[in-house]
Amino acid sequence: MTTMNNFELATKPIWQLGRQYGIEPVYVDGLGVERQVRVPHLQQVLASMGVKASSKKEILDSLAHAVSRTWTQVIDSVVVRYPSDAPFMLALSLPLGNISLEKISLVIQVTDEKGGTRRLSLPGSRGKVTSEKAIRGVKYVQVHFPLSGKFSLGYFRLSVRVKLHSERIVEGRALLIVAPKKCYLPPSPKRAWGISLQLYGLRSHRNWGIGDFRDLEEVMKVAGTRWGVATIGVNPLHIPAVGLTSPYSPSSRLFWNPVYLNLEGVEEWRTSAGLRQKAKSAKFQRRLQQFRESPLVDYEAVGKLKWTILEELFRVFRRHHLQPKHPTARGKAFTRFVYGFNPHLTMFCTFQALTERLGTVAWRTWPNSFRHPQSPDVEVFQRAHATRIQFYQYVQWLCELQLQNLDHVAKKHALSFRLYHDLPVGIHPEGADAWVFQGQLASDITVGAPPDSFNLNGQSWGLVVPNPVRLREDGYRFLRETFRQNMRHGGVLRIDHALGLFRMFWVPQGGTGKDGVYVKSYVDEILAVLALESVRRKVMVVGEDLGAVTPVIREKLDAAGLLSYRLLFFEREHGGEMTPPHAYPEQALVAATTHDLPTLKGFWVGRDIMIKQAGGVYLRKKDCKQDRQQRAEDRKQLWEALHREGLCSTEPIPPNLSDDMLQAMYRYLARTPSRLLIVQLEDLLAELDTPNLPGAPESVYPSWRVRIGRDLTAWLNDPAILRFTKAMQRERRKGGRGHQIGRE
Repeated sequence: MTTMNNFELATKPIWQLGRQYGIEPVYVDGLGVERQVRVPHLQQVLASMGVKASSKKEILDSLAHAVSRTWTQVIDSVVVRYPSDAPFMLALSLPLGNISLEKISLVIQVTDEKGGTRRLSLPGSRGKVTSEKAIRGVKYVQVHFPLSGKFSLGYFRLSVRVKLHSERIVEGRALLIVAPKKCYLPPSPKRAWGISLQLYGLRSHRNWGIGDFRDLEEVMKVAGTRWGVATIGVNPLHIPAVGLTSPYSPSSRLFWNPVYLNLEGVEEWRTSAGLRQKAKSAKFQRRLQQFRESPLVDYEAVGKLKWTILEELFRVFRRHHLQPKHPTARGKAFTRFVYGFNPHLTMFCTFQALTERLGTVAWRTWPNSFRHPQSPDVEVFQRAHATRIQFYQYVQWLCELQLQNLDHVAKKHALSFRLYHDLPVGIHPEGADAWVFQGQLASDITVGAPPDSFNLNGQSWGLVVPNPVRLREDGYRFLRETFRQNMRHGGVLRIDHALGLFRMFWVPQGGTGKDGVYVKSYVDEILAVLALESVRRKVMVVGEDLGAVTPVIREKLDAAGLLSYRLLFFEREHGGEMTPPHAYPEQALVAATTHDLPTLKGFWVGRDIMIKQAGGVYLRKKDCKQDRQQRAEDRKQLWEALHREGLCSTEPIPPNLSDDMLQAMYRYLARTPSRLLIVQLEDLLAELDTPNLPGAPESVYPSWRVRIGRDLTAWLNDPAILRFTKAMQRERRKGGRGHQIGRE
């Protein structure tokens, strides 16, 4: 590839056009190699945004339009202001020509979220000219006008009408976001701790072969009242794309996976003697026992069984609660739920029904009349299949009710931060959100990562990305709804791949990570939406800032009130030593490992390396050897760090990890001043296997299907677990920057 110098990159029209849409022409990959984006890939990315750039004429026309748009548009489509900005100044661009500012007048209408309006009339003389430019022979002037009056936090629709002279009026509309500068940070506790778990992996004598909301409730009750835990973290609970087990490939980030429902807790189950009798049959109980004893989660089999029961529960519900002339209180509550979540709920359920009817989730292969959610044929389908759509609405209502109950349980049992939810970085291209919100998404693009030492060709994650231009034009409705829904039933929200708030790595369809392009977002606007939703719902936000995150980005996340995400093995001093506890930041979540990394016990013995070696994942022997050498060095560094804190002896590094050593590692993290410590359940129970082993195919490792080895009741009442939790409480109470080293 021929590389261009900086002057060529700055002046060639195609690159100028790319910059207008936030595309970075050059980036440094994970190997430290500077890469220049190829023109064909740049054109593909522009096309995915709806920008024409396939010929020289199209490039020049699109560039001229993009450059002039900032002047010819009366008001920017999104305006962010903070309460400290007093008075608010509103920037307008006006085609004044030879007209003096004093001769114009304007009316601004402000509409709040409840529909309340107010009108402000201003003479042109109140404006202050900041710049001017001639566009196609007309002089445009940018003017700042004061927007008087008090504004509460929220979203406002602005409508601006400017009278230039008796025959000329120009108008503009915008979304005004009045946001706090920081996400919500609770006043206390300052140094809390919690547990993270993979809900599907919980094993109990009562569930149906997959951890469910009843199991989660049991954990919450014990953890809150006996263990002093402030929050329980769970894997993403969204409904996954069909056929996939990864919770990070959701069909929708707005709606929930019914496989987690506790069906025996549904009112229709309790009132249906026939259904309960059927479940007591020997055949039914044999199936349940098979699912419970299985070493791995069988999503398909468990899902089919639960779906069959849900169908029957719905029939009972309709018969008893949805009689047209005499709906019960429960029936009315369901109707309110449907009304409150429309139109998104109905469109999601329509997608589910269409998928069932057409036999495939690949909606781009559906008949043309069904590919667009607003088409007349989709409306006809909704009327013809209203009962089936209502069934899917009922299923989501049950999820909502049980999540509401978990929120009440958290508050009742002293879980200060309630549930800690996880928001995946994207959505599956064949999922419901991709169909419903297709106008907000970039077509023929997936999100990924550039080449690094682990993936020499980079990565394509197979998830679709928002189109920043369309997202903005629509007032971030999709994003706002996504944040709101994921903050409804908890007190902490983790943003997976927080770098995506700033920019995303777009990989054109059919390409690899080597063909990718970084595309910037309107980060200040996105952070404003996030902060507003966070403060409104009193939800603390964690930004997963691992990987290629620059110090500047971390500073911006910190200033916006997001907790940094710090992992034990990733935090090092310049010489490679483990960062001492007192040097960790206060505004952070700390953890030893994650769902994508080995458990501590597995890490210590190199379990992940063994599996990858046995499964032929390593293409070169030297890669395996290098991983083993690095693992030995990591063990050495950790052992020395524990010794410096007085948490281990000076004896040689042991080959296996004892329970006391495992506890010492978490005591090390508990001594940090960081606001939240998270202990992975697999570590609490000294499990060997990790939930997910990236890079290993299903034939090598059953990612996202691994179950906890012990029954829920056994470990909830284990004295050794109680001792571990007491140690965490002691360290969290006394630790921090002033922690005195010493054994207990």
